[in-house]
Amino acid sequence: MPAEEILLDLKNVDLPGAETMRLSDVINIYESLRPIMPKPRSVTPTHLSRLVDVLPEVDALILDGYGVINVGDGLIAGIDELFDQATKRQVPIIVLTNGASFGAEMAWQKYRKWGLAIARNHVVSSRDALEAALQDRPAGIVYGSLSGTSTPLGYEDELRYGRDADFFEQADEFVFLGTIDWNSDDQDQFEAAMRQRERRIHVANPDVVSPQASGFSIEPGYWAMRAMKNTGVPVSWYGKPHVASFEMAFARLEAVTKQRFEKSRVAMVGDSLHTDIIGGSAFGLRSVLLTDYGLFRDGGAIQMINSCGIYPDWIVNRL
Repeated sequence: MPAEEILLDLKNVDLPGAETMRLSDVINIYESLRPIMPKPRSVTPTHLSRLVDVLPEVDALILDGYGVINVGDGLIAGIDELFDQATKRQVPIIVLTNGASFGAEMAWQKYRKWGLAIARNHVVSSRDALEAALQDRPAGIVYGSLSGTSTPLGYEDELRYGRDADFFEQADEFVFLGTIDWNSDDQDQFEAAMRQRERRIHVANPDVVSPQASGFSIEPGYWAMRAMKNTGVPVSWYGKPHVASFEMAFARLEAVTKQRFEKSRVAMVGDSLHTDIIGGSAFGLRSVLLTDYGLFRDGGAIQMINSCGIYPDWIVNRL
């Protein structure tokens, strides 16, 4: 059954304000969305101190961006060594990011600016999965982008929030790419429009939060959840943990290397149980939870693993 056709019981979900979000709140929101998430494999985790220690056990890695490669606007110390060691061992790396405001091209430009040795075709974004799905969109549908600063999808009749008059009245469906300029006032207007006329939201980034240098940034997954709870609006999800993005990343891995891989010899590495670990595991990949930089950098990883019943193949502290 498609995820958007599953009815979620959100009436009793406690949804805190974006300004007061804590780790426990983030996990609770993700847990309330479990019915629309794929089912992970049941495994017994192995603890390792460094991600480079996983390299002898795999033939390729798929890395999350935020929380693995960088936090905020800075690279995580040790990521260069990881890439160097992977190259020496002939373990190719694909980056699969849920960041969708500007697409994979912008993510790659950012990594290159930081001096990270990665080719453009080794970077996949959840936005790629959304764009691929919308290629078969019905004729005549007018999409409204809920982020005025995100790179437009490029459709001739695409609307942009904050730039087009009668935005909520004209749009047939909405696309949520990023939250750089989105706040509670914007959300209130959106929800009011949905109460008047319900329409579908396509969420390119299912993340609830993203780790920054200080605290978290609130991502489209949070705002989509709030819209679902308050208005019942239907939502289609793209990106991790949903299968389309993993299919795309795995296909890219085989295309750029011109090799075939056993999924059980490829590991998804991330800082989020509910996007990286669930998604990678359900797709048949091995999974690595990296704990010291992203969502669990202040602790609590083991407690949340046991509480949620989401088990990675490896729990790794640092790069």
